[in-house]
Amino acid sequence: MRIIFIALTISLSTLCFGQKFKVDTVYQSGPVESRINFVILPDGYTSQELGKFTEDVQKFITTFIATAPFKQYKHYFNFFAIEVPSEESGANHPGTATDVSEPAHPVLKTNNYFSSTFDYYQIHRLLLATDVAKVYQVSADNFPMYDHVIIIVNSEYYGGSGGDYSTASTHPYSSEVTLHELGHSFGRLADEYYAGDFYAQEKVNMTKETDPEKVKWKNWIGTDGVGVYQHCCGESSALWYRPHQNCKMRTLNAPFCPVCTQALVERIHTLAPTLESYTPKENTIEAGLDSLVFSVNNIPVEPNTISVAWEVNGTKVAFGQDTLVVFPDLFEIGTNKVVALVEDTTNMVRVDDHASLHLNKVEWIVQKSHIGKYDISSSAQRFSAKIYPNPAFDKLNILIESEGEKNISMIVSDASGQKVLRKAMKQEKAWTVDISSWAKGAYFVTFYSGNTALGVRKVVVE
Repeated sequence: MRIIFIALTISLSTLCFGQKFKVDTVYQSGPVESRINFVILPDGYTSQELGKFTEDVQKFITTFIATAPFKQYKHYFNFFAIEVPSEESGANHPGTATDVSEPAHPVLKTNNYFSSTFDYYQIHRLLLATDVAKVYQVSADNFPMYDHVIIIVNSEYYGGSGGDYSTASTHPYSSEVTLHELGHSFGRLADEYYAGDFYAQEKVNMTKETDPEKVKWKNWIGTDGVGVYQHCCGESSALWYRPHQNCKMRTLNAPFCPVCTQALVERIHTLAPTLESYTPKENTIEAGLDSLVFSVNNIPVEPNTISVAWEVNGTKVAFGQDTLVVFPDLFEIGTNKVVALVEDTTNMVRVDDHASLHLNKVEWIVQKSHIGKYDISSSAQRFSAKIYPNPAFDKLNILIESEGEKNISMIVSDASGQKVLRKAMKQEKAWTVDISSWAKGAYFVTFYSGNTALGVRKVVVE
């Protein structure tokens, strides 16, 4: 059975005041600073029904960690549920949709917390939490380091939406719907059915290019059914092409196609760098040493696709292990260098020059004296930035984790490209920006090391 999904780009509304709610740690694989943090919100659950919300959350997480590529990268995610009770149960259904014979299910007016409703834009299955400001304010007030928001609406009827956050009902297909909507809101993917001219645009998995040698997914052509398939039907659909005939971005219970899987893995790599920590940082070891031990700690992938290559003074000495034991006679008197190169070699990614895009590198300098004393210093080539809350209202927090990158600066530009802020980060790791005077809208924060761009983050100011 094929069920069509609806995607929606959400626009922000007015600001609401903060309120504290109970936050449950539902699934935690590691520190919030180094993981992708999902917040799950309930709508249409009364205080007596929050136990059901917990069960519904667990059902989704069970599906999430069983679905590729999240299955392989489950250790990169944390999930937190915020218990927000509604005055009344369910989702609004005004019965005003024009794409079905209404009422498709019973008309209902209910007092739920985030104002979730069916029939948005007169599309029956378009279920949206319409009080967008409340969604983000509750998330920011109760778990400010969130990366993405999911809303579960307590309604047995089929519906959902994707945009800046993901929404789905508790229909039996809800977990599948939520995964599809995450493809939009987390993976920035297009539908692989034709949703209409309003939604048609160049994306990772949607294009007007027809040449297999030039199409953006050219590295996947001929693998697992990937090709260049014309969209159908109506409006300008004949101008647009998709990479696959059976993808989760098109139908329920299908896997993500290779092109969409790659995009999701790259999104994971961007938000949570593989290298988490390393030892030693600095050390001085006196004479009489039997060996020196160097190690890296990486966020695991299942099955393991993390490659660690070790070099000592430019010579490759080991591969595929997280720890290197070096005996003193390998070190020369004077300056020595130990290097660990960390890369995810997953076959789910065929991105040109992928190694340079997501390579993590640790370098130790070992000074060996004539009396056998060792002075060890270290540096790492890695960079990550968390910006929260997002959307932001009056203040924006920026948390930098960077080693090996010097002269870090950032430039904030609005949607027109006009620069609104330039900041040299110097030695700062955390910074709060007063944005109370900024106009509402989308902004882009670009981080630089010297003149080299390290990455771009989008933030919405409300």
